[in-house]
Amino acid sequence: MRIYFLAFVLLLFQMSVLTRILSIEYTIPDLLTIFIILYTLKNPPAQAFKLAVFTGIMQDLLSPTGLLFNTFTKSAIVVVTLMFREKFYYSSVFVRGLLIVAVTLIDIGIKSSIIFFKTGIFEVGYQQMVYLLMNFIIFYAVSVADELR
Repeated sequence: MRIYFLAFVLLLFQMSVLTRILSIEYTIPDLLTIFIILYTLKNPPAQAFKLAVFTGIMQDLLSPTGLLFNTFTKSAIVVVTLMFREKFYYSSVFVRGLLIVAVTLIDIGIKSSIIFFKTGIFEVGYQQMVYLLMNFIIFYAVSVADELR
């Protein structure tokens, strides 16, 4: 139960504090994606899916845009992370970088596709690359801090 509370607090932190501190061209890193990846790497798949669905629903409910895609993208992140976890040795620096890049690109692709189907506009701009870079840096910082712990 504590993990769900932590995910909710992380969501509120992301929506309130990070939008003011780390916003670059209205783009912020998705801490919940990083949290779900790290949780999936260390826990059973059923628990990871439950957490992904919970965080996705909470993020969709609190989203000001009205586009409901976070539940689907968070579940897809768990699937991709599980595929990586089963096939690769996680402690490799290259694999960690490949994992976060792949997951973030899938997240960007799914969100852009859903926006395209809803509005008819497909756009992948430099904001998505900033989003990728921010997620990459934060993922490495958190995973290194986790290893040192």
